[in-house]
Amino acid sequence: MDSKELVNLYLDISKELCSKLLFDKSPSDLSNQFLFFLSLEKSFDYLADDTLNQTNADLPNLESFNAISKWDQLAGEPSLKNIIYKEKQPDGFIFDFYNAKDKLLIPVNDSLITSNQSSNLKKYILILDSYKRFMLLLRKTLDEC
Repeated sequence: MDSKELVNLYLDISKELCSKLLFDKSPSDLSNQFLFFLSLEKSFDYLADDTLNQTNADLPNLESFNAISKWDQLAGEPSLKNIIYKEKQPDGFIFDFYNAKDKLLIPVNDSLITSNQSSNLKKYILILDSYKRFMLLLRKTLDEC
């Protein structure tokens, strides 16, 4: 399978897992939440590989980096710089994805009045939609360049 097919495969897995989430704090639901983030991050990782193949950028050993490091390197490309930068901002996909993933790893402190809010289905759907928007914008930009 090539990178583009793997991007779509892992995205489909993420969508399916999102539809099964109940947020009832059961062990199976927590596992599905972790799998959701894992599969979406794999899609994000393969999207970086696909982007690298399309740009023909000279970034040595990029395949050995993790997903976020790949995107940090790809942000140096002039045609991608603004797109990636926007997604790292507080209203962007990359920021939201890693913020929600961290909230899953760090338990909510119920004893504090102001605490980190736990994630919900609306947030997960927003992350999926943001990722799809980012992916389409990126592919459209690469096709035009």
